[in-house]
Amino acid sequence: MNRFIFYLSFLFFSCEENEGLVAVKNISPKIEVLDKDHSIELNKNWSKDESFKIDSYCKRQGWIMTKTASGIFYSIVKKGNGVVFPSVEDEVTIDYEVRLLDVDQTLCYSSEEYGSAVFKVEKSLVESGLHEAITYLNVGDSAVVVLPHFLAHGIAGNIDKIPPLSPVLYYLSVVDVKN
Repeated sequence: MNRFIFYLSFLFFSCEENEGLVAVKNISPKIEVLDKDHSIELNKNWSKDESFKIDSYCKRQGWIMTKTASGIFYSIVKKGNGVVFPSVEDEVTIDYEVRLLDVDQTLCYSSEEYGSAVFKVEKSLVESGLHEAITYLNVGDSAVVVLPHFLAHGIAGNIDKIPPLSPVLYYLSVVDVKN
């Protein structure tokens, strides 16, 4: 076997230069500077693409969703008997499931596992999209909410269960609102 490789190498290197070989030019790639305007344009296109994907996903599920100006999709699936819409600094208690927007709707977090979430609207460290989404609901309402990545866990995702640049799906119920 070693002799075969030796003879093959000998034949390869003894061929005339460029005969049967493809010349490779040293081409240096063009490096573009990402300026502010180009970056803004890329983000706009990325957001449009993500919005289209979320909208398509919701339609495949048969959900009729409302889309907010910020890009949140939501649908109230069960109306509660409450008349209080949460507002800034109100303490809200919710039961929830956080899932990925994949074929299996992979479960990431739930109140069943971690307990109900209690937070102050606009004053707590929860996803910024959740602060907005909760203001569209009354006590007792249950809803399906989809947050685009930039209103959920952002570019980084989270280390444990949510990949980078992932929109997330919330099934949530408003348990209580305290002023």
